[in-house]
Amino acid sequence: MAIILINYLKISVCTREIFEMIKYSLIAFSVLTALQVSAQDQNASNPQLEVIEVTAQRKSESIQDAALPIDAISQDELKKEGVSSSSSLNKVSPAISVVSGGGSNNVYFVRGVGNFAVNAYTDPALAFNVDGVYIGRPSATTGSFLDLLRVEVLKGPQGTLYGRNATAGAVNVIPAKPILGENSGYVTAGIGNFGAWEASGAVNIDLGSDWAARLAAARVKNDGYNDDGTASTDDTAFRGQIYGELSSDVNMRLSIDYSTSNGSGSAPTYLGNYDFPLAGVSDNPNNIPGYNFSPAPDDVASAFSGPYTDAAKAYYASLTTTPAFTDGEPQLPSFIDNSYFGISGEINIATDLGDWVIIPAYRKANLDLNFLGPGFKAVLNNENHEQFSLETRLANSVGPVDWILGGFYFDESIDAKLSFNQQSIQSTQVINESKTNSKALFARATYNLSEDFRLVGGLRWSDDEKSMDGVANVLLNLCIRDIEVYPGGPVIPNCQGAPVIPAGLTLEETLAQIDPADLPAGAPGIGTGPVPFGQIPLFPDAPSGLTSSLLFINPTVVDRTRNESEVTYRFAAEYDLADGNLLYASYETGYRSGGFSLTTGREEYEPEYIDAYTIGSKNFLMDGQVKLNLELFYWDYEDQQASHLGLDETGNSALITENIGQSSIQGAEVELMYAMTLETTLRGTFQYLDNKIKQYSYEQLTPDPDVLVVTGCAQTMLEIVENGAVWEVDCSDQEGRNSPKLSVNLGLDHTFEIGDIYGELSLDARYRDDRWVGFDYLPVQRTEAVTTFDAGLELASSDDTWSVNFYVRNITDEEVKSITQTLGGMSNLISTVYEPPRTFGARFNYFFY
Repeated sequence: MAIILINYLKISVCTREIFEMIKYSLIAFSVLTALQVSAQDQNASNPQLEVIEVTAQRKSESIQDAALPIDAISQDELKKEGVSSSSSLNKVSPAISVVSGGGSNNVYFVRGVGNFAVNAYTDPALAFNVDGVYIGRPSATTGSFLDLLRVEVLKGPQGTLYGRNATAGAVNVIPAKPILGENSGYVTAGIGNFGAWEASGAVNIDLGSDWAARLAAARVKNDGYNDDGTASTDDTAFRGQIYGELSSDVNMRLSIDYSTSNGSGSAPTYLGNYDFPLAGVSDNPNNIPGYNFSPAPDDVASAFSGPYTDAAKAYYASLTTTPAFTDGEPQLPSFIDNSYFGISGEINIATDLGDWVIIPAYRKANLDLNFLGPGFKAVLNNENHEQFSLETRLANSVGPVDWILGGFYFDESIDAKLSFNQQSIQSTQVINESKTNSKALFARATYNLSEDFRLVGGLRWSDDEKSMDGVANVLLNLCIRDIEVYPGGPVIPNCQGAPVIPAGLTLEETLAQIDPADLPAGAPGIGTGPVPFGQIPLFPDAPSGLTSSLLFINPTVVDRTRNESEVTYRFAAEYDLADGNLLYASYETGYRSGGFSLTTGREEYEPEYIDAYTIGSKNFLMDGQVKLNLELFYWDYEDQQASHLGLDETGNSALITENIGQSSIQGAEVELMYAMTLETTLRGTFQYLDNKIKQYSYEQLTPDPDVLVVTGCAQTMLEIVENGAVWEVDCSDQEGRNSPKLSVNLGLDHTFEIGDIYGELSLDARYRDDRWVGFDYLPVQRTEAVTTFDAGLELASSDDTWSVNFYVRNITDEEVKSITQTLGGMSNLISTVYEPPRTFGARFNYFFY
């Protein structure tokens, strides 16, 4: 298999950059191997690198012995790097990108595999696991990252060992566990800029020879880094655990957690909008066919300004909402008011058949929030999530074979009220129940052909049954008055002064906010046709009650069930060249199940699939003084799921999820760590990524044949229909989204002593090449290459009773775009969300034993 894979990679990964990386890595490998030989006679005082133990393969092993693509970060490194939420995971691995586009769900991309939208009825591309429990709706809460032992990032499909199949990979967040016979703990207090403060702590309690407990709590708060106070956080978290050894063969652990997430959430900054070129095509480099890009004023488009400054409000008020063709109303304040509860257990039983693990878990989440997409007046979410899962595994070794057998059950139920208000369009959704029932059986075996050579095979059968009972009632405010732009000029709709649709969580709440005088013929019925809306006459001296706007309510009802089964598998070969030198090759498949959209004509979408080929080498050299890991990968990504805003077949505005593409993703990754001295360590991780879209197209409706789709991709009109024109948008041959060609993480750690004070200085740099950070491939969605720098200084007492951490993140205050989006319903407004600006602060830690 390895020979076939090497030949395949020679053909399909023939890029100069990859082979340059491989060449220099092999040179480094040869040099360091020679150094290793010459260093064999040196004494034991040589510096050695820390070895992290991981459980990514359902067993405890050194990360250097784990023959799979994985990055991990330990408890000390988590604190030093400032990884306190899922949005910080890009510090752990250059392969992962975390996008915060609003609301409470972060979006994850691994080597370009992911989706810009995750909602109550779509599955994430990355499996997010906390304490061994798969989380169906991963959020950005502090609770998940409370009192951690380590974080593991697995790259690529997880088709055999992990809960729900995922195409991008998996993140394992592993908390610290209770320790028998120990009374210990710590408290932490910190302050920073933007009004940031934090307080956290944990205590380990000895409850006798066989029992121990661990309690942890945290509070994190800041005033927001945008000028208008948005992007603020106010989170609280608690976790309690109890561990007991019931006998020499049985132990159990029970964990309960509760957390809240408050604040304003992330909010966008307005960059400008795409206008019709009525006065001719401008010379702006961000123009696209059919549209001029008009930048927002500098005081609006400046990074970290936010949508609620006086200048941003005035700019927003100057825009025209379509298809009402009138002025919009001010946006509602954004907020988050979420709570999360979970209880899980872990039972370990040593039997004659093997080591048996049972993990039952229950989780519940209540979400109440409003976030602002690109120009929305409001996005109101009121959701209730409930999930139960049960995983069981049996592992043993029989002769030369190590094996694992397991089963997994997952039951999730969601009910929600959602409202997406675009001023003249509002999709008001009621999800009576969105339900997922997933079952899986899995097995993996390692056959030890010799002490140094192993073959691995894994198999998983998954059965996913989903159902949705929901309705989307779309309110549409349509202008039917045409006016010349100027005397003798083109005629366009114009209903200036007409009302817009008020924002309400439900249809009843929305209609109750409309002035009865604006509904002279009464409120519209669901699907019964339009009624007059507003009091703007069609022409001078028009009869009373004759208006220029119409109000519709168009329903989309989805009451469906779907079931799909899939078999995924993994084959791998592992060979120990020497102690500390591992070679491996693997082939693994994965899939992400299909689902539903509240969209007429696109009510269902199918699963997506990925095949992953990997060749890797992990090496400890010079008696553990150097770590050099190399990886080549090729992923074949088919039936790619994507979510995007658009018009459905009836002209309703909708968030459409559909299968639209196929990509080939290939590249190389090099990880190098060098303990230069006992005091100084160098770190570096380099990833080259070639994510090429081979087939990627979808159909989009526009309200008129003369109106093009707002996209940077090629488009072709397919047909003219009653409510506009249908276009095929073809993004084939584009680079995948969130796929920088080159990503580099570099770091230096230096320890020192001043009297009885122990110190450590850490310097980090992170480079990401230019990349696409939006769905539409608009020029404004291409972000430039960026390098960010972090620094940290820790001072600690020699008896390990206290320490102080000083940190600066994004030292040069770079303006890094996270996601850039457009909204057609508000003058094709373009907005972007930025990663945090420069932040700095200090933390004091006190440890007791």
